[in-house]
Amino acid sequence: MYAKEYVSNYSRFLIRLAWSVEIIAVLIGLTISIVVAVAAYNSNISEDQVNLLGTASAIAVSALPFVLIAVVETCKIPLTFAFMSVRNVPWRLMFLLFVLFLCSITFETMLNGFERNFANLNRAIDSRKNDIENANSEIALLENRRNHVVKFTEEELLAEIEANRSEVDSGYQQAIQRIDTKTKAVITNIDYSFKGKLEAEIIRLENVRDGYYQNWRAETQSVEERFSTLLMGNISGSADERERLLGELKTLKAEFTEAMASANFFTRANREAKYRALIKEKEDQLAQITTGYLGGDAIEKQSTMETQLKMQLEFVNKKYSGRVADLNNRIEGLKQEIKNRLNSNAKLKNNLESRSSADKARFTTIRKMQKEEIDQYFSNKLTELEQINERAFEYDEKIFTINNTKRELQSEINHLINQNQIYRLAMYWDGKESATEVKRTTVGLIALLWFGSLSLITAICGVMLALAGFYLKRFTEPEAAST
Repeated sequence: MYAKEYVSNYSRFLIRLAWSVEIIAVLIGLTISIVVAVAAYNSNISEDQVNLLGTASAIAVSALPFVLIAVVETCKIPLTFAFMSVRNVPWRLMFLLFVLFLCSITFETMLNGFERNFANLNRAIDSRKNDIENANSEIALLENRRNHVVKFTEEELLAEIEANRSEVDSGYQQAIQRIDTKTKAVITNIDYSFKGKLEAEIIRLENVRDGYYQNWRAETQSVEERFSTLLMGNISGSADERERLLGELKTLKAEFTEAMASANFFTRANREAKYRALIKEKEDQLAQITTGYLGGDAIEKQSTMETQLKMQLEFVNKKYSGRVADLNNRIEGLKQEIKNRLNSNAKLKNNLESRSSADKARFTTIRKMQKEEIDQYFSNKLTELEQINERAFEYDEKIFTINNTKRELQSEINHLINQNQIYRLAMYWDGKESATEVKRTTVGLIALLWFGSLSLITAICGVMLALAGFYLKRFTEPEAAST
């Protein structure tokens, strides 16, 4: 049990403390009325209100309700004393009800103060956010202007030039391939089949001619042998010289036969002329020897037989020489035809290759001209790109400056948000790593709980202190103890 003097001191202290709390609440109410008045004044000034009476009335209407609320705050302790003093239950309930009303007024005043303070923070944050939005709009406008200026970039220009060059090269390659394909197809279709057929015909004619030569040689030899036999029969009993000449003549004829058998078209005529001259020489020698040993009818008969031999040989030679000449003419004609047709094909091939080379040269010239045009276009575009880059650089500098301003504003927003416990609590509530990431609804809920609890405590604190003081007063008064 505490001493009465100790309890009395504490009761007076609690009552004075209750009055202090209420006085502070009144001062807060008056401050809010001043703030509201100043806000009303600034609002009228911003709206170009020059009517003094209208401005004063607007300020008074805005501030006086809060002045009245501040004055009403002083009624809580007297009503609390009345509640503790009366014994009548209806009156006590009525006083309690009014005390609760006054507590709600204090609650609203405190909540209004907290909300205004938090609203000032949000206003500062929103103001900077609006500045950031304006900066974003300005950046978007500058980027649109920059995009309008920047019609193409260096990468796009290089890609376009590369595509144009590739298109020119591709067209050139296709043209060259088309020319080569067409030329090759025409050259492939050139007819060389005639060569085999004509050569086969020439071989056949040469075989026929060889047959003629063999028949010619055989028939000539037969005629010569027949006349030689007759001649030798008429000149029997010749001397050894005659036998020797006959042996040599026979040997020459044998060699003539072998030489003609191994001769070709080009050597046959020379060999035949050579051996016939040698044979004629031997026959002349044999005729002279025979004339020397013989005479009279023998010589006459020999002369007749030689004349017949020559006539017979001329007939045989004429018969076969005509045939051989005809075959030779046909063979030469076929060879000339092969040569002419080969020359014609070679000329056609050369013309095709010349035309192909000319077409390739023409397309090469076209490609060169197209590439020169592309290079000129590229040079002009580079000049234009330099001008574009200069203008774009100006916009980039402005955008960079605005982005720096945005970063500064965002830094200020982060500073304002991070130094406020409401945003930090909302950050913990949402589980975010930064206070700038929290939702506005979470911030409002945390602010309502935080400010509501503080306002409720401050609203009932004065009343509870007064109730405690008045209650302790009972224990210091003798009559209270007896009752």
